Amino acid sequence: MSTKDRLAALARRRVALRTAHRWAPAFGCDPARCDLSGYELIVLDGVGESARDQLRVAKLLPPLQRHALVLGYLSLGTVEAWRPYASQVPDAWTIGAVDDWPGERYADVRERGWRELMTEQAITLSARGFDGLYLDNLDVAEDHPPLADALVALVRGLREAAPELLLVAQNGLAVDERLPIDAVAHEDVFWRWEDGYRRSPPAETEQLLRGLRRLHARGLPVFTLDYAEPGSAGAADAVRRSLQEGFHPAVSVLELDRPPHLAEPARSVV
Repeated sequence: MSTKDRLAALARRRVALRTAHRWAPAFGCDPARCDLSGYELIVLDGVGESARDQLRVAKLLPPLQRHALVLGYLSLGTVEAWRPYASQVPDAWTIGAVDDWPGERYADVRERGWRELMTEQAITLSARGFDGLYLDNLDVAEDHPPLADALVALVRGLREAAPELLLVAQNGLAVDERLPIDAVAHEDVFWRWEDGYRRSPPAETEQLLRGLRRLHARGLPVFTLDYAEPGSAGAADAVRRSLQEGFHPAVSVLELDRPPHLAEPARSVV
């Protein structure tokens, strides 16, 4: 694909992203067994635990892309022990375990080898047919501020290596304003899992909203991902408050092994 064609593909995808309202962060589910119809933006795990997983998910993309953009999940801020590339990551590229997430360690994004590895993954996901990347755990720059500049450099490198891909940043408010991204997403804005489904602390919600409002004012679509009990008042509250802000909500269970149980209402077709 020529540079001109790659940039044209990105332009088309950006138009579709700006009109995407219902979204399904379903990177914990088997897309062959999940009903993902009715969504305009879908996030899947295209890396998986093996090359076989990658090929299986890639084969499922074309029917989904008839009605939705499909992003591939990629954790830039953590090393996940179950990934096919994990054996290539020495301990020196990590800076400590992630609390409450067994088998996951913070990545030292200053390491050139880690940045090159993530770039390879991005290029592979593009070749497999994904429309973009869902970049997770960017809050590593909040937990470890010295990593912020390197994280920005990493995301900029992804943009240069795969300019045809949409880039959606999750949990990156410490660096989002410096990133070449097309949209932002954030977890736990209104409701979360913390030894049970519970409301996020009001002060934290307000802090997150201030950052998300600034990015929204810049013209970036904002997607919220909250965790609440299916059918609960909390789930309805998260959707209502997100919509009031002009954001696009999804409420799911912690495992994300199914489509959201509550999302933005489908728009009627006139």
